[in-house]
Amino acid sequence: MSAYHPQDLAGEPGLQPPRSPLGHAASGLAGSVRARLKRPPPPLPRADGALLKAAAAIVLLGGLATGLALYLGHREVPLEPVVQPARIGAIALMVPQDLTGAEPDDSSRLVGMVRLRLDWPSLGPAQPQAPNRQRLLITLSPQDKVNDPQTQLSVYARFLTPTVWSNPGGLVVRGFRKGSPYEGDELYVSVPDGRGFAARCPLDAAKSDSARPDLDEPCRVTFRHRGMDVNIRFPRAIIADWELMLGGVRRTIDGLMR
Repeated sequence: MSAYHPQDLAGEPGLQPPRSPLGHAASGLAGSVRARLKRPPPPLPRADGALLKAAAAIVLLGGLATGLALYLGHREVPLEPVVQPARIGAIALMVPQDLTGAEPDDSSRLVGMVRLRLDWPSLGPAQPQAPNRQRLLITLSPQDKVNDPQTQLSVYARFLTPTVWSNPGGLVVRGFRKGSPYEGDELYVSVPDGRGFAARCPLDAAKSDSARPDLDEPCRVTFRHRGMDVNIRFPRAIIADWELMLGGVRRTIDGLMR
C-alpha cells in the first residue's frame, strides 16, 4: 500500500485540483474588462442644428465686430485747424488759419495786422465754394487817430447834407454833398450821436470803388476794441443787424487773444 500525494493527481490527465469560488470570480471579471476594452468607442453625439446655427452666428458677428474696429481705428481723423501766432502792437493773438481765408500752404504773413474772413451769420470760416453766402471781411490793426470814432464823425460832418431819414435797425441815414470826398456814399449812424455805430455804404459799389467793382462787401465801419482798430467790410443787406454783427465780431476777437 502506497502513500497518497496530491501532486500525483496533477500528472494524470483529466484530473485537476478543484478551483475555489474566489478564483472563478476573478477570472470572470478579467474577461469582462478585456471584452470592454476591445469594443470600439461609441460615436460622439451629433450637434443639434440650432446649436450649429448659433455657433455660426457668433463667429459671423465676431468677424463683423473685428472689421468695424479695424475700420474705426484706421479711418481719417479730422485735423485740427492750424493756428498762427500774431501780434498787433503789444497784443498777442492766436489766429486759426481757416478764419483768415488763407490756403494751408500759404506762408505769407501780415506784419502788424490780422485779416479775417468770416461767414455771416454763423461767424465761422467763410466758404469760398459757397458764393451765395454773405461774409464779413475784418482787419485788425494798431490804433490810429484817424480811425478814432469821434474823429471820423467830425470829418464826415463837414460834408453831410442836411437831409436825414430813418432806416431799419434804429439807424438814421445822411447823404454826402456832391463834390465831397465821399460823394456817392451814405452814412448810417446810430442814435443819438453815432457813437455806437457809424458806417459808410456806397449807393453804387462800382462807382465808389473802381478797383473792386465786384465787391460784395461794400459797406465799412471802424471801431475800437481791446486796444485795436477793427475795420469791417460787410454787405449792405445786413446793416439792420449791426448790433448782432458788432457783438459777434467782438466775441470772436476776444477768443483770439492770449
